[in-house]
Amino acid sequence: MKNSLPLCCAPEAFNLLTRQVAAIESPDALVQGAIAIAMHQVEHVDPAEVDATLQRYADTVRSRVRGSQPQALLAHLHDVLFEEEKLIGNQEDYYNTSNSYLPEVLRTRRGLPITLSLIYKVVAERLGLRAWGVGLPGHFLCGIDIDSKITLVDAFTGGRIITVDEAHARMQEMLGPDVEWSDELLQPVSNRHWLTRMLQNLLHTFGNSGHFADVAAVLEMEMILWPKREQLQRDLALVLARCGLSQPASMWLDRYLKNNPDDPQRTELTQLLDVLK
Repeated sequence: MKNSLPLCCAPEAFNLLTRQVAAIESPDALVQGAIAIAMHQVEHVDPAEVDATLQRYADTVRSRVRGSQPQALLAHLHDVLFEEEKLIGNQEDYYNTSNSYLPEVLRTRRGLPITLSLIYKVVAERLGLRAWGVGLPGHFLCGIDIDSKITLVDAFTGGRIITVDEAHARMQEMLGPDVEWSDELLQPVSNRHWLTRMLQNLLHTFGNSGHFADVAAVLEMEMILWPKREQLQRDLALVLARCGLSQPASMWLDRYLKNNPDDPQRTELTQLLDVLK
């Protein structure tokens, strides 16, 4: 069964992401994983060039700051990324899939909060700052530790510094006044969850546009990150069936049903399996 993948994902994307799993929480794995996600649709991606661009940003900041004063590094980091490189959120074409692809965001200087935050985090860490992803529902931020105090950076709005209260208020605006707040939301997002959220954004976009082969490709990548989440096998089978790939769809669905006999939709899934076979 493992040898049957990828079916819809570009092989180079699938293979690069697979190679990151062994050390998924390393800084390189986050960058390489983001590059792998882009490789599904973006042709001629050079991972070394992407890494060199990020390093160039860090080197430029470092050349302007003597010593390791965090406030000075933060100020020059802001100038380089948002004033000179002009990284900003793509509000005009928010759901363009290019906004999720790191190489394209570096090229166009436009992206989603999560990809722009990735750039900010990686460059900040290469400068010796403690930085992490803050995965608030509905909006992704970057956290920076300055003198043991949390600073929240909104890379989507040009690096605006926001307070915890502002972050909470924004959540309420987007999700309603009853949305629950917890300081745990400010804790670092793992690389695995970071990449998963990038894939979930693409699932939403591809699903809404009816691009089911791309939905299947994204599910295949998500299965690399979460091999024990058997519901992904079911989801992949259903999407493959919509794509007319009956044989692999039946294989994945049969495997899922054998391992999950208590699925509440077992009757419907079994009927679909009979049709596929």
